[in-house]
Amino acid sequence: MYDFESKLNRKKTYASKWMVRNTKNEEYSEDIIPLSVADMEFKVMDEIKDALHKAVDEMNPYGYQAMSDSYLQSIISWMQRHHHVKVDKDWIVLSHGVVEALVRSVKAYTKENDGVIIFTPVYPPFFKAARSNKTRIVECPLILKGQRYEIDFTLFEKQAKQSDNKILILCSPHNPIGKVFTREELARIVSICKENDLILVVDEIHHDCIMEGYVHTNILSFLNVYDQIILCTAASKSFNLAGLQTSNIIIPDEKLRTSYIGEDHVSINPLSMAATECAYRCGDQWIREMMHVVGINYKTAADFFASYFPKAWHSELQGTYLMWVDMNAYFENEDDMFAFLYDEACFIVNKGSTFGKNGEGFMRINLALPTDQLKIALKRLYDAYEKRSK
Repeated sequence: MYDFESKLNRKKTYASKWMVRNTKNEEYSEDIIPLSVADMEFKVMDEIKDALHKAVDEMNPYGYQAMSDSYLQSIISWMQRHHHVKVDKDWIVLSHGVVEALVRSVKAYTKENDGVIIFTPVYPPFFKAARSNKTRIVECPLILKGQRYEIDFTLFEKQAKQSDNKILILCSPHNPIGKVFTREELARIVSICKENDLILVVDEIHHDCIMEGYVHTNILSFLNVYDQIILCTAASKSFNLAGLQTSNIIIPDEKLRTSYIGEDHVSINPLSMAATECAYRCGDQWIREMMHVVGINYKTAADFFASYFPKAWHSELQGTYLMWVDMNAYFENEDDMFAFLYDEACFIVNKGSTFGKNGEGFMRINLALPTDQLKIALKRLYDAYEKRSK
């Protein structure tokens, strides 16, 4: 059993999600409970800490590092065990992060004024990546049908047929809405991309974070249909290693891979590779236990909103550890909402409009923290709203 209950205080480590101020520019006290940036408030598994200590001792000096065979095999084994896809070691390219890989992909496969399609609302750096080569953002807004988001395939197919649109960047599972795409949905995406020679760049950084009852389909399972795919993976979200900044970009097609790599040589922090290899070799049980806690937290939060904010709507959490909540019924506008959340409730979450215009009035809540800390944060939200209502 791993420790998912200890309260952490990361402020003195300068963790970015803890370095927040309210809208009155006052620094929060030590007892803040940040529910924003998508890293976890869980201790890193001891095996990874031990691997890092060993690497510090053995790697000295800390020079440029090549990918070892054991590192590559750990990735290949993890992808086979957890995602049921076969990866060739020659397909793996190092990156400092998935966002860097998205930017690099756009620069490799587009020219100025080409279009990059994204499904919105979506993780904010997708917008930066989509215009990183003086390219155009082509938004395909997800649509709400009943109580769930779905892809507007009619619009997407129309956009894909436009010859100056060159890339689709897909977030799977989807951040912020927490959707796990079905195999049928992904098959249709792949089919449309193939029919229109659209390069498919897929961010699967949350692909290990799947709620009980749902199955994530890895995009590489469609290689027999279409091979113009760039898959972006990392251990960062799965094992709380984001600050170590190592991602593994998997590009099966040699021509795409050569264009992606270009003339640059990417050298990664050798300690981050030690942590990633350990995570993929030893982390099976940790992932299961971590997502069990996230499941408890999701139920806790869902029950809270049903009881105290019944007009709030949230998308069903199927994957990731991020809850997407519509609070428009309770506030005049988003600015009013976030002034209240930060100044009065000390409820530190992400603003919905940063994920796209169709996210305005929503908030994204990070559920990867000890359950008792989540309950304290939710109580603060309720108490502050009750006080405001009197």
